[in-house]
Amino acid sequence: MIPMAKLVDSIPEAAREELETYLNEDLRGAVVTTTTSFVDEDGRIYFDEIVLRLEDGREVAIVPEMRGMYPWLSLEMEIHDGQGWRNMSVADDYAEELEELTAAPWRPEPDTVEEARL
Repeated sequence: MIPMAKLVDSIPEAAREELETYLNEDLRGAVVTTTTSFVDEDGRIYFDEIVLRLEDGREVAIVPEMRGMYPWLSLEMEIHDGQGWRNMSVADDYAEELEELTAAPWRPEPDTVEEARL
């Protein structure tokens, strides 16, 4: 498997933007199924995780993750074979879209070009 840092560096910017669009569309149609919330003594509301069901039936959790000095939210995918949750990635969860967006442009074979000229 390709490390995520290397994969992200190798995905062209236009393809990354298109993948972000796909992900945003998936999340816009999602339904919240579970939350883990906490209210502190000052009344501020915090969430440890938010679980969503995407329109295609996949369940994902939005969870906090520290990346360097800053907290980020990451997505985890529920695995339905008893293994629990795993981090989502474009390589695993949007593989078809990634392949299509990063495929080399189709070029006809030389013999096909000759046949087309006839």
